[in-house]
Amino acid sequence: MDELYTRQMAELQMDHWWYEGRRRILASVIGKLNLPEGCKILEAGCGPGANLGMLSQFGALSAFDPEDFSARHASILTGLEIKTGALPKSFPFENSFDLVCAFDVVEHIDDDVSALKVLYQHTKGGGNAIFTVPAFQWLWSAHDEKNHHKRRYTKKQLKSSLEKAGYQVDFISYYNFFLFPLAASVRLFKKMFHKQEEAEIKMPSGFMNSLFCNIFSLEKEFLSVGFPFGLSILAVCKKGGGNE
Repeated sequence: MDELYTRQMAELQMDHWWYEGRRRILASVIGKLNLPEGCKILEAGCGPGANLGMLSQFGALSAFDPEDFSARHASILTGLEIKTGALPKSFPFENSFDLVCAFDVVEHIDDDVSALKVLYQHTKGGGNAIFTVPAFQWLWSAHDEKNHHKRRYTKKQLKSSLEKAGYQVDFISYYNFFLFPLAASVRLFKKMFHKQEEAEIKMPSGFMNSLFCNIFSLEKEFLSVGFPFGLSILAVCKKGGGNE
């Protein structure tokens, strides 16, 4: 990922509506899982640490990121030892976890199935895994280029990759549904009229930031029903078998 973009993420990740809205949705999803006492949690590709505080509420947390800056920033932010490592070839842990999380990670990896297989191997038998990815290749934009994305997914494509890795997909849905019409319209307009799209993350005004956050995070109340489309996809998976 572009380092300047990563540094912008680090500055805005605790307050920007997208990060906060996603944290609220993810916390709601995780809170409904039957996690064991003393749950061991992994966040793969934690970036500069936007989700670590939220995840630490649910168990003993470990994390890694391929970028030195992100790992250092996340470590300073949380006080945890954040390791450096990358999927699929340099996974930095030997143990397995009750809950494995990879939020907007696998779209960065050339061979997503191989990366998912590594995470599957380090998910305990009977354990859970949660993944989020960006949706719909036709929404490809300068944002994807800046983030070094390899692809955007349909729900069918993500489910297929997860199952090839060995996971049982218990739940999968599009999300960021309520803001989809606005975001999709803006992207399509810029493509049609060849407008240059800004890839940088910007903080909107306080009012708009709060409004977007509340609209986005409201989806946690309806996500269990599933959304027919959205800017992103969320999947909750299981690894069969008993504890290992």
